[in-house]
Amino acid sequence: MKTLLGSTLFAAALGFMSPVHAQTQLNVVAPWSNLNAYEAVEKPFWAEKLPQLTDDKLSAKLSNYSELGLAGAELLRLATMGVFDVAHIVVGYSVSDDPVIEGLELAGLIQDIETGRKALDAYRPVMAKSLEAKNLVLLGVYPNPSQVLYCREPVNSIADFANKKVRFYGASMNEFIEAAGGTGVSVPLAEVVPALQRGVVDCGITGTLTGYSFKWPEVTSNLFGMRFGWGLTLIAANSNSFAALSEDERASLVSAVSQLETELWDLTATDDQAGIDCNSGLAECPYGTSASMTYVAPSAEDDAERERILEDVVLKKWAARCTQECVDDWNATIGQVLGLTAAK
Repeated sequence: MKTLLGSTLFAAALGFMSPVHAQTQLNVVAPWSNLNAYEAVEKPFWAEKLPQLTDDKLSAKLSNYSELGLAGAELLRLATMGVFDVAHIVVGYSVSDDPVIEGLELAGLIQDIETGRKALDAYRPVMAKSLEAKNLVLLGVYPNPSQVLYCREPVNSIADFANKKVRFYGASMNEFIEAAGGTGVSVPLAEVVPALQRGVVDCGITGTLTGYSFKWPEVTSNLFGMRFGWGLTLIAANSNSFAALSEDERASLVSAVSQLETELWDLTATDDQAGIDCNSGLAECPYGTSASMTYVAPSAEDDAERERILEDVVLKKWAARCTQECVDDWNATIGQVLGLTAAK
């Protein structure tokens, strides 16, 4: 039995020691267990499909953020240290550790999943290079349902952000909120419902289906459908763990995760609208009883204001956090796809 754990001390402390097994067992962490992607795709992939797709060469010891009490912000560092062999890393929670990977998840940047896929295809080599410097091998990248605004009171346009306290994650999301006249408040995902109940925040940003899964409709009544991000998530292997695999095992892992990535993109393509339907009752909810939130789609005026804030505030502040090489790479990839230019 060959077990890949970059840090035995950490693994033992967290209860990750792997049982004796004929396969090489990977220590894998995925996001929150109550997200649909976890139950529908991530858990069955790592628990069942990985051995099948790798001819029984590889298996996984799977854990998730929820059971480990992880907030999300620590995942990039833990994966770099080798606490996990393979980690799902939510980009928006890790941008303080790497502004390069933030380049694809800037607030207000991507408004539809097709454009997001084109931008990723262009930017993937840039992200992979940045992660390599952090002792990580990029295996996959996928979105979650789009990140929209849930509020206790009506929000019918960007102008209604004024004087509202809004739960955010990620630097550019906070910068967008402030540019729109609101105040950003950082609250862990698992603590947003009580924060809304107590008035610590008036609104919160999360995924269309994520909010439904975490019961946000019980404490909010209005859903504003501008897309502030896509909960972009990386699947990365610790470089030492990856190097310890045989050449055949490495190729098998890369091929298998490519299939996982495709499954997750396909799921998001349907779950994004399903989340809106489940929150609002505009159509049948495939995941339970529909809530009755008021859904407001952004107007042409809102879209113009989004573009102004994106170009005048979000892109400029992000460029200031990045190196000139980082900005040049963005302009040559994502910038070309979207017709935008960032400048330091």
